[in-house]
Amino acid sequence: MMESTLALIKPHAFPRADEILSAITSAGFTITAKDVLSLTPTRAEQFYEAHPPTSTPSVPTADLVAALSAGPVMALVLSKADATAAWGELAGPPSPAAARASAPGSVRARFGVDGAKNAVHAPASAAAVEAQVAFFFPERERELPSGAAAKEYLMGSVVPSLTQGLTELCRVAPSDPLGWLAAFLGRAARDARGVDVAAEEGKDDAAAEGQKKDKQRIVFVLGGPGSGKGTQCGRLVEEFHFDHFSAGDLLRAEVKSGSSTGVAIDRMIANGEIVPGDITIGLLAAAIGSSTAPGILIDGFPRKLDQAGAFEKDVSDFDFVLFFDCPEEVMEARLLKRGETSGRVDDNAESIRKRFATFVETSMPVIEYYEAKGKVRRMDATQTPDEVYAVVKEFF
Repeated sequence: MMESTLALIKPHAFPRADEILSAITSAGFTITAKDVLSLTPTRAEQFYEAHPPTSTPSVPTADLVAALSAGPVMALVLSKADATAAWGELAGPPSPAAARASAPGSVRARFGVDGAKNAVHAPASAAAVEAQVAFFFPERERELPSGAAAKEYLMGSVVPSLTQGLTELCRVAPSDPLGWLAAFLGRAARDARGVDVAAEEGKDDAAAEGQKKDKQRIVFVLGGPGSGKGTQCGRLVEEFHFDHFSAGDLLRAEVKSGSSTGVAIDRMIANGEIVPGDITIGLLAAAIGSSTAPGILIDGFPRKLDQAGAFEKDVSDFDFVLFFDCPEEVMEARLLKRGETSGRVDDNAESIRKRFATFVETSMPVIEYYEAKGKVRRMDATQTPDEVYAVVKEFF
């Protein structure tokens, strides 16, 4: 029977995620959902409180929490016949030492270190899967439809748009048929959500134009809310004549436009949620497409690894990530002070804390990933603006 299950690649094994993913797909699993995030110790503790580690009773929960919150985690939903049992077998015994003795080809035998750092998490039983998947993928449809239900779903939701797309594909005969079809289906999906398709098509055209601008320097600028990155970008623009595109400002401009996309963005910003990457990338691509500056600073983006990958694939490569490192208490004090005059709906204590949590869980994996590749320039943002800028400008 077809089944879904959860897999987690733990922080210490994250650098070898490609090898683990290869083992998973080679074993016949289909990866139906994937995300990379960083868990705070509190969030990791909540996971183990809700889902006690029955398979590793000898390992203190505190050790498991520390291991799971030590860096980026890759969460996966796997699909296969009897997926939970099959994943448990591929993962191997919870103890890497035992795995090396009894299942030397298993994931834990190959990549595990000890009982807490045992490479991957596997649910103890099929009964535990639904709640564990919901913990990491709360908006995911929990039941995998099959048979008549699957046919009804596909015929009602997918086949009409796919048929129309294939018909148009044959009529147009583009040089890149898969890329054309992907763009067509993307527009169909946005149309179904009530997004202004004409405006989005303009953004798609701008994205294509942006790909041609490979001589521009593009720098991602990241830091928690209130880290001072906007101030520093302003000074870089003044001295180096770069263009500065803030993902947040572009999103707020879309909100001000009153479009259906803007209404949805407004709701997400107020709730401290991340706006879907395709919307942000479309807005950025349009801005980059109109730029003639020698360099571009992209402030507050990417906020997730998949956004970074999509930007590199669909818009442009980039030079490096400029990261403004600042403690939470310093950033909160700055934002509350700004909120006295800014008029921004997200400059209040509740939204600020949500934004901090979102930054830690989603943006820090981006920084850690690119830092491992040597593409991050880290700044101590607790200093005065003048002191920070004296160091920042040396990167340019």
